[in-house]
Amino acid sequence: MNPNQASVTAENNAALRTYESMRQEAERICNDPYAEYFLPERFFSAENRKDKIGEIISDWDARFPGVTNSIIARTRYIDDCLQEALNADIHQLVILGAGYDTRALRFEALRETATVFELDHPATQKAKLERIKNHLEADLSHIRYVSIDFSKEDIAEKLVTSGYDDQLKTLFIWEGVTYYLPAQAVDRTLQFIRRHSAFQSSVVFDYFPSTVVDGTTHLVEARALREGLKRIGEEIMFGIDPVQIAVFMEDRGFYVVKNLSSTEYLHVYFKGPNATRNVSDMFLFCQAMVS
Repeated sequence: MNPNQASVTAENNAALRTYESMRQEAERICNDPYAEYFLPERFFSAENRKDKIGEIISDWDARFPGVTNSIIARTRYIDDCLQEALNADIHQLVILGAGYDTRALRFEALRETATVFELDHPATQKAKLERIKNHLEADLSHIRYVSIDFSKEDIAEKLVTSGYDDQLKTLFIWEGVTYYLPAQAVDRTLQFIRRHSAFQSSVVFDYFPSTVVDGTTHLVEARALREGLKRIGEEIMFGIDPVQIAVFMEDRGFYVVKNLSSTEYLHVYFKGPNATRNVSDMFLFCQAMVS
């Protein structure tokens, strides 16, 4: 990734959430009314925005079958986990690699009950704050924006200096990030969460099977996405064997609360008018609690 350039993937994901939010209410897997403010410029200013976004998503679907629906399901799954955490009285939300995540704006309860810490690369975070300033009149008093280079800087130090309290129950969201990190960085992050979070704190994240990383996967979309991401400087570096996910997390001081395969989240989210939409087996979702 170019250190001076905002994440292309963050923009693309905003386009997916925008398009999903334009569907009829009965057909939406997720709803994000703020996503449109983080669209790539070619979409943001377009008069026929829905058609233009639809065209590019159709192209993505042809090249990477099931991937766009899996990303939408991921958004919904993490939204559901956040709502459950709010119901269980969390007092902090930490979003690791926040990109153009809008949950701090979408979930009203966060303003009243929790402090949100958004950690991200300086270039992407700067672009995000500029768009919020230019297009939204939003109350940001409950949000702490923490710029960090995950490959060089210490998460604990950056969070603590921003007001993070390791005695408060916290949900960590780690969406669309793990597979871009070396294994050592994944371990460091999980080690931080285990050592610096209160009882009943948890982390929700998605991951790819290890076969996607080593190139032995049989999934056409995985091979295509791997090469496509490499071309824009966002190379896939990390995966976990889904059969070993419980052991992997236990070895790092967590127990798995939920681990959703593509078959499971297809069944949970894609019903009725969405029953014909397909997903990709390469996207897996996990929530784990600190032991």
